[in-house]
Amino acid sequence: MARAVDALMYTLDLNPDIGAEGRVLFLRAQKHPALEHFRERLSCQQTWKPRAAQLEASGYQVDRNVQGKYPLVIVLPDPQRDLAVADLARAYDCLEEGGILMAAQHNDAGAKKTEQHLKAAAGLVETLSKHHSRVFWSSKEAGRPWNEEVLESWRQRGTMRRVMEGKWWSQPGLFSWDCIDEGSALLVNHLPQDLRGHAADLGCGWGFLSAHLLRECPDIDSLDLYDADADAFEPIRRNLGIIPTRVKTRSLWRDVTEGIETARYDVIVTNPPFHDGKTTDPTIGMRFLAAAAGGLKSDGQLWLVANRQLPYENLLNELFEHCATMVEQKGFKVMQARRPKLGARLKQSRGSKRGFFSK
Repeated sequence: MARAVDALMYTLDLNPDIGAEGRVLFLRAQKHPALEHFRERLSCQQTWKPRAAQLEASGYQVDRNVQGKYPLVIVLPDPQRDLAVADLARAYDCLEEGGILMAAQHNDAGAKKTEQHLKAAAGLVETLSKHHSRVFWSSKEAGRPWNEEVLESWRQRGTMRRVMEGKWWSQPGLFSWDCIDEGSALLVNHLPQDLRGHAADLGCGWGFLSAHLLRECPDIDSLDLYDADADAFEPIRRNLGIIPTRVKTRSLWRDVTEGIETARYDVIVTNPPFHDGKTTDPTIGMRFLAAAAGGLKSDGQLWLVANRQLPYENLLNELFEHCATMVEQKGFKVMQARRPKLGARLKQSRGSKRGFFSK
């Protein structure tokens, strides 16, 4: 994705008339030195917490949602197919008459296909290839209307909806968005019903694990829902809202790899991610485990599920007094870890940027 941003900024540099005046909207924005050129007139939209935090650290205001019309809208379409076209439709909806929509995507993320989609709606598209990416743009001109039927179909593809025979609310782009993940299903089958106290779900997604805790663990007093994707919180609000419970829940837009609230929780459940885009990266899951160790009370317990081949055992032994694999089945393992070691909690409380574990 970073190379797509480089290609986007290169294209803008070659075409100085694009965005020379007026406000600029950057959808799914990412930090880049060239954004300085637009600083005073730039609006950034980003729902993924790590990228939003990078922009905010550089002094840019970041919104989850945007309103209004702009003469230039630039967008980095999501690699997920439904979201990619929904992003194009959203960019069009934010475009003022006579404005330019410019998109950039890495070739491996489906740039050619996304460019073809834009042609289907806009008709005329200009293209530049650079850094193994494509940049493509078109204008919203009077007398040359875009295909509204195509645009509306794109809007619908990115919306939150009922899935799995109407039992759950979810949205494209969330993990296992339209089916129950096999690992999570295995985990709930082995969670004890006597879990109690203050609980957290790390990487909550649309709420499958959280819903299980509310339904099956009557001694849970509170439940904090952590996710880096802001799009998770409306589906999870709806999914949990129909469960009769006294439990107070909080939705927290956080990058778990940066740590969570220290020594607050009696129990944490998680199905930690281990991909950065299409790249397998076990260190992401390891940072989740380190954050969990820092967030648990001295007698707290962690329950997790992971793909069988992921090397979490050594780290868990470093972080906890006791850990065990409860079951291995269908390529997954359910693990329990209890009593985090003092060092794990201290390292998080002292403000380590990556918690206990760092790359």
